[in-house]
Amino acid sequence: MTTNTIPAIGQHWPEQGGVYLGQRLIGNISHHIIVSPSIEHDIEDVEFSDIDQVVADAGEIYGHSDWRAPEQEDLMLAYVNAPALFVREGTGSIYWSRSEHHGWPWAVDFEGGDVGDSRRCNEFRVRPFRSFVA
Repeated sequence: MTTNTIPAIGQHWPEQGGVYLGQRLIGNISHHIIVSPSIEHDIEDVEFSDIDQVVADAGEIYGHSDWRAPEQEDLMLAYVNAPALFVREGTGSIYWSRSEHHGWPWAVDFEGGDVGDSRRCNEFRVRPFRSFVA
């Protein structure tokens, strides 16, 4: 990886292909979290069972191919640090995470910041995220 200056939270990080959301622990290791920078990268009408595959099928975005479906923590970081990058009203404001709680998948609603479990057959948006060790 090329050494580059870390931007302010919520700012575009061109070398990393998206917007910098900050850091969070993944497996007790601090990672930088990057979100693809615009709604044009949202994958719409996706059932929970398909989220990993549709992100993998999206391929390369801004020179990076290691995009993944977000965890619930990634989406909450996005809601706090860069909510304007997401649809923020109506049913289109709900984004799947790949996180589950007691067998129920979690989704985050960017209209009000609600996190809730949902039926696997519901169709929501998915936004590609990537992360790397800080």
